Amino acid sequence: MERTMARESSRAALEVFDPCGALDTTQTHAPRLDTLAGKTVCEISNASWEDKRTFGRVRELLQKRFPDLKVIPLTEFPSGSRYIDVDNIGELVKAKGCHAAIVGNAG
Repeated sequence: MERTMARESSRAALEVFDPCGALDTTQTHAPRLDTLAGKTVCEISNASWEDKRTFGRVRELLQKRFPDLKVIPLTEFPSGSRYIDVDNIGELVKAKGCHAAIVGNAG
């Protein structure tokens, strides 16, 4: 009987929360542009896996499809997750006159 009591006294009480909590989301993404023609696009990089090569290729393909597209390259912005001020990057993108941004890179 003493063994049973010892086990009971060493039990811990756990409180478990449901990780599937609901969020009220009214808009999941920014409104989409109807076209990139004549627009300005910013490149925001997380400085991962050959970002200069991949962003350069995406830029080349977009400008081929939309010749009047202006691209502000990733070199004009802070890069790397340590250096990007996520709370204010939107203001920086707006200040550069961007209509859209290409964000991130495979890593």
